[in-house]
Amino acid sequence: EYGRVIHEFDPYFNYRAAEYLWQHGWRKFFQWFDYMSWYPLGRPVGTTIYPGMQFTSVWIKQFILPQWSINDICCFVPAWFGVL
Repeated sequence: EYGRVIHEFDPYFNYRAAEYLWQHGWRKFFQWFDYMSWYPLGRPVGTTIYPGMQFTSVWIKQFILPQWSINDICCFVPAWFGVL
């Protein structure tokens, strides 16, 4: 009824980072300072995370499943990589 939903903070943060990467590109991603995390100080996301999941999700969206949303891809990435 509700579709694919991301629960908990860490997976949702990774989804937000993947969405930002998809919308703004890798250059802005590495310069991104997120004021919504680590409130009130904020966080320089592009330089403080391991961006493998975000780049993989965007690559899957761009080349394999362009009709899927970033949300749907981020819901399935853990299961797909869990199989490997």
